[in-house]
Amino acid sequence: MSREYQKELFKEFKEEGDKFKKITDKIKKTRPGLHANMPLENIVIGAIIIIMAVIISFALGVERGRRMVVKEAEAPKITQKSDKAEIKLEPIEATAAPATKNAAELPYTIQLVSFKQKEPAEQEKRKLLKRNIEAFIAPSGNWYQVCAGNYETVKDAEKALKDFKKDYKGSFVRNK
Repeated sequence: MSREYQKELFKEFKEEGDKFKKITDKIKKTRPGLHANMPLENIVIGAIIIIMAVIISFALGVERGRRMVVKEAEAPKITQKSDKAEIKLEPIEATAAPATKNAAELPYTIQLVSFKQKEPAEQEKRKLLKRNIEAFIAPSGNWYQVCAGNYETVKDAEKALKDFKKDYKGSFVRNK
């Protein structure tokens, strides 16, 4: 038999055990223990549930964004409506550029609206041309930007921009 069996039966070994217990009791008093008695399995399951909820909410957000882009591409808004009646677009007299330079050489234009597809941009360009406004489409990556006018200075473009802002709220002056 080994000497390690049944040490609790002898006084010498009992005293060592009591000393060890006294030391552990002191440590427990100085360092408060964790009050949550939850099995590790429950913590892991809770973490998995939280991660799954985050993944699902992200996926739903991506899907919602896709649907918004598809709706925008299928039926772009070209006319603007107020609360009472539809706004009718009237011809705008754009400030004419000086005749000394070719229109393609002039550095500034007004960007009116951008479309993801080319056909709605073409429709908007045709509407502007019917109103005797010089318009063109400037492709940029996957977008088609409808621009109006050619201007030599920013001041000239900003004067014309005031008229365009009535119908195209997000329009701005830009370099070609």
